[in-house]
Amino acid sequence: MNISIVSGPWLPVPPLQGGAVPRLWQGLAENFAAKGHDVTILARAYKEQPRYEVLNGVKYIRRGGFSQSRHIVVDLLKDFAYALRTTSLLPPADIVVVNDFWIPVLAQWLRPNAGKIVIAVGRFPKGQFFLYSRAARLVAVSNVIREAIVEQCQSLATRVRVFPNPTDTDIFSPPVPPRANRDDKTILYVGRIHPEKGIHLLIDAFALIAKKSSRVRLQIVGPVRQDQGGGGAGYFKELQSKADGINVQFLDPVFEQSRLAEVYRKGDLFCYPSLAEKGEAFPVAPLEAMATGLVPVVSDLKCFRDLIDEGQTGYYFDHRGVDAVAKLFQILRAGVLNWEQTSQMSKEAVRKASNFSYDRIGSLYLEDFEELLSTPTRESHRLTNSERVKPERTECSTKSDLLS
Repeated sequence: MNISIVSGPWLPVPPLQGGAVPRLWQGLAENFAAKGHDVTILARAYKEQPRYEVLNGVKYIRRGGFSQSRHIVVDLLKDFAYALRTTSLLPPADIVVVNDFWIPVLAQWLRPNAGKIVIAVGRFPKGQFFLYSRAARLVAVSNVIREAIVEQCQSLATRVRVFPNPTDTDIFSPPVPPRANRDDKTILYVGRIHPEKGIHLLIDAFALIAKKSSRVRLQIVGPVRQDQGGGGAGYFKELQSKADGINVQFLDPVFEQSRLAEVYRKGDLFCYPSLAEKGEAFPVAPLEAMATGLVPVVSDLKCFRDLIDEGQTGYYFDHRGVDAVAKLFQILRAGVLNWEQTSQMSKEAVRKASNFSYDRIGSLYLEDFEELLSTPTRESHRLTNSERVKPERTECSTKSDLLS
């Protein structure tokens, strides 16, 4: 197959500035190429990357691109400009995988020979899916995202599939020898330093642990800069103030995968206390942590249900109540103190993460692409009687949250 993969205007590929989505699509592209397919990635231009190159069997075309702002209307306009330019560069292909707002709309009219359009849905829909009526497939990374797509646009129900995010289980692997029950333990967070990630709750909970033990430390690893998805200097200063006087370390983001895997392997417990009810789709960091044998402690968001089994491969805490900090503290403390149970859960976490390898998830995509190419478009869009939208209901929501 000839497969094109189109990323958005914000982050380079390979991800020199971070970003789980560019990293995972680079990995999938290389997996497709290793299996004999012709793969091209179209991405933003970046000063340290050539406009055209071939890496690990994947062709790269890089043009345009912008830094992301804090204003959604401005970003939509920037993205439209990027999409116009990038759409004109789309090569003829069988499949075009798109992770961008406008390109699926433009490609269906301006580049009909670019291939059947597959939209990679890695975030909660914002009411825009009425624009994608001609897409052959929408790939949601979790069941909660699939439910949100169908709720907003029921006519797309038969075209939605759920394929979770993958991770490189060769790179993200447990330490050898296994983690010992040492006195000095590290609770680790890896991800964007942003208010929606709930890091302030984590520091407040850790402060309660610090009162009982000075042998436990908290490491927070990730970008602060807004152009890298961080919350900016103001939020970072707030976190530094909370961490004053306790054993909290703020470390620079690590973008290179082998170095990032080492960061995970040096930890003892992982925490991802996200508060983004409509922001998280299938976070990669907890999966990477599990692959290295770290037991994750996560907030009670539905997106984690496809990955983490309570009390077996990780823990949930209720992040919505006024006692969220106290609940998080209790779980973190138990994870640190009850090392026999944590060690057993670590083995189960590694086993569960092995189901999300690039080879397995890549095969799911390729099998689906073959199905799309063997099915006439009109048939792939056809609804059964039981799936048809009732007359009194609107097929696609066009709510104002498009710009929210």
